Amino acid sequence: MAAKILVSVLALWVLWRTIESEDLFRVLASADPVLVAAVVALYLMGQALTAYRWKVIADRLGFRHRLREMTRFYFIGMFFNLFGVSTVGGDLVRSLYLGQRDNRRTLAFHTVLFDRLSGLAMLVLVAVAALLLFGRYDLPWPLVALTVAAGAGLTIGWWIVPPLARRIFSPGSRMLRLIEEDLEPFWRDRQLLIRAAWVSSSFHVLQVFALILLGRSIHMQVEWRYYFIFHPLVTVLSAMPVSLAGLGIREMGYVWFLKRQGVPADTAFAFGLLWFAVLTISSLSGGLVYLLSGASVPVARSPRGRQQQVPTLSDP
Repeated sequence: MAAKILVSVLALWVLWRTIESEDLFRVLASADPVLVAAVVALYLMGQALTAYRWKVIADRLGFRHRLREMTRFYFIGMFFNLFGVSTVGGDLVRSLYLGQRDNRRTLAFHTVLFDRLSGLAMLVLVAVAALLLFGRYDLPWPLVALTVAAGAGLTIGWWIVPPLARRIFSPGSRMLRLIEEDLEPFWRDRQLLIRAAWVSSSFHVLQVFALILLGRSIHMQVEWRYYFIFHPLVTVLSAMPVSLAGLGIREMGYVWFLKRQGVPADTAFAFGLLWFAVLTISSLSGGLVYLLSGASVPVARSPRGRQQQVPTLSDP
């Protein structure tokens, strides 16, 4: 955790040294509050959409929860993702809520993992599709090639997991049974994969439109097509577990991509900070859901089989 905080602070410090603080504050002060509020609303709609994607995945593995419950679990996990110890902490909380009814916490965690991986894969594929449809916007060829290769690798890699597992794990092993039996729909159920991909694509398009509105709120002049290229790439970059909730890394990414389109560094930095503010406000709504749900997380079993309360933000 200390290392992540250090990376975020260092990245923000480097950005701060490259801009004029007065210009940054001027851009932030000029933001249209109505448009920013609309961005928050669109982001929350997107999170509700991804909660539905998670429900589609969980239903296929035999979990039976209403969409309202799944959305509640998802928003609480969103709160812990930003304000907990790590992204994995929020994912663990989601899986504990999902698996508490019939004590299938391991399988519940795999629904969360697949939900994340499917979203990441579609995010990269959105960037690949945008590059093919709209052009590379003078981005470096190595970056374009890496993005296309990552999209192809994620797509191909997904289908070779079962045969690769048969080569790695011994017949009858617990891990092989998990992959070939419990998680079998993830590899073979085309309807599940198509539905998850469709919801993920819709979510990413909605999020890009939210960012376009955010850019307009500070009068940032960027062609709308370019958002479909730089936002997925910055999101993947900021998802790497090297900083605190992507803070600093995300802003550096936005500055680098937007400066290539003639956007001043202070405006690009302000854009990144505003987006982080949107993420924070939205995650706080998950905190409100958490409080209304009793401010407690379902218990998890320790290695010795005892049940323990998962630490919450109020715990020492």
